[in-house]
Amino acid sequence: MLLGISTGSIWRCSESRLGSVHLVEEKFGGLIDGIELCFIEWNEFSEFELDERAKRFLGQLRFVSLHAPCSGIEYGNNRKTKQAFGKIKEINKAVALRHVTFHPNHVRDFSALRKTGLRCLIENLSDGETRKGWQFPAELKAFLKKEKWLGLCYDVNHGLSNGVEPKEFLEKLGSRIECVHLNATERAGEARHHLLVQSSAAVVEKIVPVLALGKPLIIEANLEKEQIPLIGKEISFARKAAENPV
Repeated sequence: MLLGISTGSIWRCSESRLGSVHLVEEKFGGLIDGIELCFIEWNEFSEFELDERAKRFLGQLRFVSLHAPCSGIEYGNNRKTKQAFGKIKEINKAVALRHVTFHPNHVRDFSALRKTGLRCLIENLSDGETRKGWQFPAELKAFLKKEKWLGLCYDVNHGLSNGVEPKEFLEKLGSRIECVHLNATERAGEARHHLLVQSSAAVVEKIVPVLALGKPLIIEANLEKEQIPLIGKEISFARKAAENPV
């Protein structure tokens, strides 16, 4: 299995997005296969620069992906999109990105994503008035059938927050899933981005089949500094569960 960490999991624990990369290296560099460079706000993305230390670390991993910013930008035929794609291409030149994930509710023209020249994925979204249309397997399957060139980043927590169990996503979209945001939530209506080791046995049981999917698993949770050691436990748990799925 390929198992990585999203820098979004620990963004509160360092002074910058670059600092998050360094923190992953320091704490978990020898335990993971990959990393997702996660950005939410446009400004933090537009100002991001890799240093030589980060390039060396990322170059040793089996995969690096990027979560494109989903606040302060609408992707389409506009100046900001061109700037974003220029930055993505710059990062790709330095570290060879496996794919780039977009929140589809911030894409006004999906054909524009082709201009990245990279593999592009959309992510299933959690509940919310601004996110209708990108939540449930049937609607995502219909869209991806039309846009065959796109793949899916399956966010487990987002699905659960909408009351959809992983089994349904795997049955209807398994062939289109290219990576997984590995996380959890205890009940529909809540998108808390918990770790599996923070979750009840009943929730974990629903998620275990995802670990055997054979696609890159990216640990994505909302953690405070004192919770960082839980990531080591999550890595160990996920690897053991993938080797011995129930």
